[in-house]
Amino acid sequence: MKARLVSSIVCAGGLAALATGSAHATNGMALSDYGSIAAGLGGASQAYDNGNYGAINNAATLALMEPGSRLDVGATFMHIDAATWTSGVPEVDSEADWFVMPNLSYIVKSGQFSYGIGAFSQGGMGADYGKDSFLSIDPNSGLPTGLRDDSQVMVGRLIFPVAFQVNERLNLGASLDLVYARMTMLQAMPQQALMDMMTPGQQTLGVASADPNTSMGLGSANYAHFDLSKLDNWGFGGQLGLTFKVTDAVTLGASYQFETQMGDLEGNGSIDAGVGGFYQTMKGKARILDFQWPATFKFGVAFQPNESLRLVADVKHYDWSSVMDSLRIEFKPNGGGYVDVEMYQKWDDQTVLSLGAEYRINPALRVRAGFNYAADPVPEQYLQHLGEAITETHLSLGVGYDIDARSQVNAAYVHAFEKSETNTSPLVGLSSSLAQDSLSLSYSYRF
Repeated sequence: MKARLVSSIVCAGGLAALATGSAHATNGMALSDYGSIAAGLGGASQAYDNGNYGAINNAATLALMEPGSRLDVGATFMHIDAATWTSGVPEVDSEADWFVMPNLSYIVKSGQFSYGIGAFSQGGMGADYGKDSFLSIDPNSGLPTGLRDDSQVMVGRLIFPVAFQVNERLNLGASLDLVYARMTMLQAMPQQALMDMMTPGQQTLGVASADPNTSMGLGSANYAHFDLSKLDNWGFGGQLGLTFKVTDAVTLGASYQFETQMGDLEGNGSIDAGVGGFYQTMKGKARILDFQWPATFKFGVAFQPNESLRLVADVKHYDWSSVMDSLRIEFKPNGGGYVDVEMYQKWDDQTVLSLGAEYRINPALRVRAGFNYAADPVPEQYLQHLGEAITETHLSLGVGYDIDARSQVNAAYVHAFEKSETNTSPLVGLSSSLAQDSLSLSYSYRF
């Protein structure tokens, strides 16, 4: 078992920086929910006060809080069950199976304005199949390579939200986001797949090119193992949102999260090319070109027929096709030359449905239940076993308890049901499965 700290907050010189680690997500690369209140309600969050997590869900909901200040400290503990296999070979489980995603935020409401700061884990994907599975075997010689099969994709946000209460019915919100992304890819590409990508008229998996000397070396090797570790960069994002109280019982909410403007992910890397455990290593500089988080539109409704019952529903649309058409890698060996690889992804756009219900048992205790569904956006012929973002159906349970007039705790359990899929390309032929369980906890204190 391997545990990873997904996101941590550090402060230096009065500025907050968000450090992000590997996260597994359940709606494509996105989490099915943000915050333990929304988690218990299937991820629905657009039309009611769901705590400081409104900063990432819909900034306009921050105007629904009571006057004063509110500190939220929370974390999601996620366990994944990821596996991959191929015909005639036993399945191998991912060694990275526990993830911790902490969040921290502080919001102030003064008069008609609400504002503050929050650091949140946005999402990601990945798996770690170690050095000893069939994925680390030279497919042509049958010899072990001793090279790791591992990937990590992670995105986090440092958000500066502001909300304005126009009147008793209408609230407007916006945010400016600093976005951090990091990617690691340790993966072997068999000679057959690499030649497919470099041969015009084939290129079913993608497109690859190299300078003549490097191309000759790769062509004589049984595999090319890419070791691109912790390529990262910062960028910007933002959001606009609103809530509108139609009647005393019905509130509508909507928000639009803009596509990010990230710099290319950059860092050191290497390519190992050889036969079995005998290979030559080219070290150099690597870049992932134009990696972005997609534009997202969200619409929701909250219906509260009485003081005890609240029903909520959201529809979210992720524009994955605009940002996940391909993974473009640019590698510059220290000795000169180049290797450029474009791996096709061709994700579909994704529409997510979230439904939830909350019942107040007494003035201090609330119970919640929710449902979340979205068809996975990954085409079968481009499924990556190291990026198996394929779960679809989630059920959740949650609870909220007021310790006193200032303090509140919330918790939620979410189960993402197992989903399996097979890459239908004859050059790949791998099957993958993924199921997830998560526990979200948060503590809120009002000043």
